[in-house]
Amino acid sequence: MPGRDTITFSDSTNCRYIIIEGTPDIGVISVAAPANSLWGSYTLSKTKPPKGSIPVTDSSEYFVSGLILAFFILLIIFSREILITIPNIIKTIFSFKNHQRLEQKLSISYQRNVTAALSALYYPVVFTLLLGEYIDYNAGIPGYLIFAGIAALFLAYWIFKTVTLRFLGWVTKSNHPFTLIGKMGYNHLIISVIFSFPALIVSLFFPDMKEIILVSMLTVCLLFLYLIYLARTYQAIISYRFSHFFYILYLCIVELLPLALLTNFLLSFQ
Repeated sequence: MPGRDTITFSDSTNCRYIIIEGTPDIGVISVAAPANSLWGSYTLSKTKPPKGSIPVTDSSEYFVSGLILAFFILLIIFSREILITIPNIIKTIFSFKNHQRLEQKLSISYQRNVTAALSALYYPVVFTLLLGEYIDYNAGIPGYLIFAGIAALFLAYWIFKTVTLRFLGWVTKSNHPFTLIGKMGYNHLIISVIFSFPALIVSLFFPDMKEIILVSMLTVCLLFLYLIYLARTYQAIISYRFSHFFYILYLCIVELLPLALLTNFLLSFQ
C-alpha cells in the first residue's frame, strides 16, 4: 500500500505543504547516514568568530593586563628621557648632519639609547595587544609566547648587527662610520614608533578593522622609513671615503641577509 507523508516548511511569511507518495520497501530498514559522511577526512571547516568575541583564558587576560601596566610604568619612569629625545630625533629626519650632531652630545645620546630600548619594547607589546587574539585563535600560540618571540627576534637582530658592525670596523680599521650607522639605527627605530603610532590610534577607534589592514599600514610605514635609513647609511659610508662596491657588500651582508633569513623563517610555518 502506498505511503503518504507530509513535510512542512515554515518561515516568517507562509507555510508550504508537500505531499510525497511512495511505496515503502517491506522488510528493509532505512538508516540515516551521519552528516559528517558528506565530507572526506581531508576537509576542515572552521568559522572565525567576530573580532573581540574570541574567548580568552584568565591567564591570557592577566598577562595582557600586566604587560600594559608594566609598559606604562616604564614610560612614566623614563618620561623625561623620552620628552628630551623626541624633538632631537625629529630633526634627524631631514638632515644627515643632524645625526652626527646628536652623537656629539653625550647626554642626549644616552637619553636616546634609553628611548630606543623602550621603542624596541614597544613593538612586541603592540603586536601582542592587537594581534594576540587573532594569532592565538588561528595558530594556538598564547600571548606570552607571541611577546617573547617578537622580543627575541629584536634581540637577535640587535646582537647580529652589533657584532657585524664591530667586525667591519675591525677589518677596515675605521670604527667611526659603523658606530654612526648603529646609532642611526636607534634613531630610525624611534622615528618608526612615532610614525606608526597613528595606525595604533586608528585601530583603537575602529576595533572592527581587519588585521590585514592594520598590518599593511604598519608595513608600508616601516618600509618607507627603512628606505630612508638605507639612504642615510649610504651617506655615512661614502662620507668616510669607502667605495660604492663596499656599500653594496655592506647592504647584502648587514641589511638584506637578516631580512632574507627572517622571511624564510616566517614562510617555513605556512
